[in-house]
Amino acid sequence: MTGPLAVAFNERKRQARHYLSVVITAERMASLSAASKSQGRRLLTLRAGTFLLLYNIIEATTRNSIEAIHDKITTEQTPFDKLSQVLRQETIRRYKRNADDSTDHDWQDFPASFVAVALNEEIKLSGNVDARLIRSLGNAYGFSCHTNPTSTWKGSDLVTIKDIRNDLAHGLKTYEDVGKEYPAKELLAITRRSLSFMREITVNIDDFLDNKHYLR
Repeated sequence: MTGPLAVAFNERKRQARHYLSVVITAERMASLSAASKSQGRRLLTLRAGTFLLLYNIIEATTRNSIEAIHDKITTEQTPFDKLSQVLRQETIRRYKRNADDSTDHDWQDFPASFVAVALNEEIKLSGNVDARLIRSLGNAYGFSCHTNPTSTWKGSDLVTIKDIRNDLAHGLKTYEDVGKEYPAKELLAITRRSLSFMREITVNIDDFLDNKHYLR
């Protein structure tokens, strides 16, 4: 049975596949004819755009997954002492950033309110999501980051996607520079591995929530 996070991710994955089909078609057409200079530039831009699309999927999926954990715990009004040890530590860390000492010291229902305030924080990822960050979130919340290394390469492509996305966003590389380095065949391989990694992570988090592994 597929959980809600995996279902939502599958829709994003479909969009990525559609974009890759456009890139592959453009590359095939360029190889079958004497492509003009403008057509060549268009192809390079399409190739580079793959990294923007992939990064957006990775960051959105990560954010939505953490928000799903927060929502589950908050909606169930889970008291602090019922959380797992790692989540108690994460809750305290977040609480220290969010608490208002002028009002938050006098709650009648302190345990549940404590958790609600601690988890009522916007998830700020700021272009920094890669496999290392996802594993650090797994350690902080207690969900598994184990994936099939054969099909996912343990998420090693995510740092490449992140770095290239940031280089494009900050103007350190042009779309043509990136497009020249990554033909469609390589982009397809990176897409398959990175999205396989993210899908397995969403399956892990769905399992984490379904089986209430956030509790002691």
